[in-house]
Amino acid sequence: MQRLITTLVFLTLTYTYVDAQVNFTMRRADNDETVELVSLISDGEGGANPTFLITWSGKWCTPCMDVIKSLGAAAKSGKVQVLALNVDEDWKAMKANNYHNNYWSNVTNLYLDTDLFNSFDTYFTTSQAPVILFFDEVGHIQYMDASYSLRSYMFVDYFGKEFIWEDSEGLNSYAWNYYLEHEDDNKVIPETDEEMAKALEFVKRSISLDANYNNTDTYAALLYLSGQYTEALKKAKEAIDLAKESDTDYETTNELIQKIIEKM
Repeated sequence: MQRLITTLVFLTLTYTYVDAQVNFTMRRADNDETVELVSLISDGEGGANPTFLITWSGKWCTPCMDVIKSLGAAAKSGKVQVLALNVDEDWKAMKANNYHNNYWSNVTNLYLDTDLFNSFDTYFTTSQAPVILFFDEVGHIQYMDASYSLRSYMFVDYFGKEFIWEDSEGLNSYAWNYYLEHEDDNKVIPETDEEMAKALEFVKRSISLDANYNNTDTYAALLYLSGQYTEALKKAKEAIDLAKESDTDYETTNELIQKIIEKM
């Protein structure tokens, strides 16, 4: 898979590059206070904190929440901050459902008020979510997207591995996508290969943070890909045990076991 992000300079909606700082007003979800974007992203020294802003809807965009959850987990790194902007007409109803407290963390929650002067919709349509914006160290928009599939691991090449080092799911996603890139190559990729070594490092870190079926299965798949068939079989069986504990389907792991046995 081609890495989605190598440098955050491409805007995939309507612009090719934005070389100007935008500013708009929103309301804080916790106290209804009116706040400006520049005050939220300012670093207090004339620059800006790298910031993701993601719009979401609790009524018609459940996948938006997955984007926010993933980036919020990566925000533990301190590399970025994350702003979640709800665009539903009735924010109070969304607040009552408590999505923003139950589904993600490390996120500043905001909501759209179109009656505010210079509100978010002055610059961007509010009929679409997610709208994902990345503001760089000087407050310029360097990236815009509208992808439901965007996840934290896609930014590792830009921010470095520390970006997801405390994010078990992000680490596993990075390693799993490496496997998906190479599972049909029909060749052994040694564990000394730079990218393979990185994928193995990431999945091991993921397991150390939260051992579960998904990352144990990923580890087994990478061991298979690197020709370590005995260890791969062992980890695949461990993954199935974890799947049974969590009542998770493990048919793909059974298929992996058949591949391993054929190679042994």
